[in-house]
Amino acid sequence: MILAGPRVLQRIGQDYPRFAPLARQNRDGIPVTAILFQSATSLLFLWTASFEQILIFSGATMALNTFATVLGLFVLRWRQPGLRRPFRVSFYPITPLIFLGITGWTLIYIVLQRPVEALITLAILASGGLVYLLLRASKGEEA
Repeated sequence: MILAGPRVLQRIGQDYPRFAPLARQNRDGIPVTAILFQSATSLLFLWTASFEQILIFSGATMALNTFATVLGLFVLRWRQPGLRRPFRVSFYPITPLIFLGITGWTLIYIVLQRPVEALITLAILASGGLVYLLLRASKGEEA
């Protein structure tokens, strides 16, 4: 995530004018501001939580996002059954259902065994969702 994270922040800066500083690059095309922002955020996490807590809540955040992505496969096929599908899912719907089952079980386990980290995960995702909705509303778009 150290390599991918700043590129995601850079893209957010390109898409949303309020975050334009994150898109700035040096003469070599490196998103320095995004790298510095992610580094500062990482250091903040390391100073305020244990390494185990960070691993658990970051893993839960990524698991919840991949869960939603795979669930989106079913939603898309239900809402737009005639849509051209350039990529095939092997053994659909068995493989995505297995993935959802295992990932869902993992998330339930985290909620039951590590509720503090689960709440941190929820807070991070909720804050991201709130920022997204505010940005969409400021653009005058429907969320």
